[in-house]
Amino acid sequence: MGEVGIALSKTARRTTSWWLPGICLILTGWCANQYVSLISWYQQQRLLSEFEAMLVMGSYLLGMIPALMFGGPLTDRFGRKPFTLAALAFSVLGSLALMGGWYTEAGLYLGRVFTGLGIGLAMVAVTSWVKLISPGPAGATRAALCTSAGFAIGPAISGAIVGSSQSPELAYAVHAVATLAWLLLMLTAKEEQPAVLRQVDPADAAPAAHQMRTSMANMKRFTRLVLPAAPWVFGMAATGFAVVPALTAEPGQSSLLYSTITVVVTMGMGAAIQPLIRRFNDVSRVGLLLWGLGVALAGLLLMLVVSLTGSEAVGMAASVVSGAANGILLVAGLSQVLDLAGPADLGKLTGRFYMCCFIGFTFPTLFALWRPMAHPALFIGLLAICCAASMVQVFRARKYLPGRIPQHVTD
Repeated sequence: MGEVGIALSKTARRTTSWWLPGICLILTGWCANQYVSLISWYQQQRLLSEFEAMLVMGSYLLGMIPALMFGGPLTDRFGRKPFTLAALAFSVLGSLALMGGWYTEAGLYLGRVFTGLGIGLAMVAVTSWVKLISPGPAGATRAALCTSAGFAIGPAISGAIVGSSQSPELAYAVHAVATLAWLLLMLTAKEEQPAVLRQVDPADAAPAAHQMRTSMANMKRFTRLVLPAAPWVFGMAATGFAVVPALTAEPGQSSLLYSTITVVVTMGMGAAIQPLIRRFNDVSRVGLLLWGLGVALAGLLLMLVVSLTGSEAVGMAASVVSGAANGILLVAGLSQVLDLAGPADLGKLTGRFYMCCFIGFTFPTLFALWRPMAHPALFIGLLAICCAASMVQVFRARKYLPGRIPQHVTD
């Protein structure tokens, strides 16, 4: 298995550079988050309720979930490039449909569904492509950094354009043009086809195919150690840039400037911290995952203070800490997935990981449903309890890490 993977990786590195697909992650991440800094603007200028504005943000899960569910196995079978191109195409369609939100709210929902299809396919196809053409653990760091960079750039650009022009349609048009241009460039990129058994003698094909699959021990590591931490990856991002502004003001009253800054700070911190923690990223240890969950818990406790005081300063601190948690957990979790997944399951398990990560994007919508019924502090407190429970589970599951798996665990 190792020789085949090395051969494929070397061939891929000869055909393309990692930053070509990496920029695809930036562009699809830009599309995914260009709306979120405008949540309060849509409430104030287009008269959406808080629930409607949050529901528009979360509606892209309708596109993302099937993309992650089916896109992973399909990329493993048919290759990364076709689905990378599809991801860019759906992102262009997403921006174009969002422009139709000027005429009808249905355009906003349709645009977000297309956006979800784009980012979902990018998460599985582009992430695994970057992994295959990067040496060692660098693939996880590069993919996570590009994803976070896109999530930070998108709201900064849309917030700046809308702040100066009062036209979100112009912001969406800028993204559509940039993504379409990169889509045309990516048509020329080369990718080694994923014929994982191509370099194996026919007599050895069946054993080699078995080796390309993920072992039972690593599947337990995936489900019991990695997945319990996954919802907090984007759960902390979403609470940091969507819930925090809502906690500092009455529904729909937070300013465009503050909303934009919280998104940029949250996702910018998520991107900035990733190169700094790379030296501590040891997939044979549980430390980085636990640190990420600990930082997430600290961010939720700060949000608890914000819910009780309405302080914008404490809210900004909560966004910084939430962004740090997002970056740490994304690198730690994705590194575990890319380390444990067999080459034939790389796209599938990456998709499943991100499906669990994006559970966290439902938190703002759940918050908007909760707020009319009970005090926001109770909602934040419930999230903090769930985060602490995730920490306990991850700590208990450390026995599934490589080198620590006893015989009875693998049976």
